Amino acid sequence: MREKILKLTCLVKKEGEQYSSLCLELDVASCGKTREEAFEGLKAAVETYVSYLVQEGREDEIYRAVPQEAVREFLLGEVEERKLITIYVMPLEFSYAA
Repeated sequence: MREKILKLTCLVKKEGEQYSSLCLELDVASCGKTREEAFEGLKAAVETYVSYLVQEGREDEIYRAVPQEAVREFLLGEVEERKLITIYVMPLEFSYAA
C-alpha cells in the first residue's frame, strides 16, 4: 500500500451559538460549540468519509467539490446586506493508505 495525501481547504464560521465547518473539496461538514471543536469534528468526518470510500474501492470518488450555490449559502446564509462575517480558512492535510 502507498500513502496518499489530500490537501484540503476548510471553512469555519459562527452560526448563532455554534460553529459550522465545511471542507470545500469533499463536501463534508460538521459543527461544534467552539471553532476548534467544529474543526476537529470536520477532521473526524473527513477521516470517516475517506476511509469508507477507500474500503469500498471507490477512491476515485473521494473528491466531490461543494457546489457553488452551497458555498455561497455557507458563507452568507441569512446575512443582512453589508453585515461583516468572520470566516476562518484552515488548511487540512489528510493522509491515508491506498
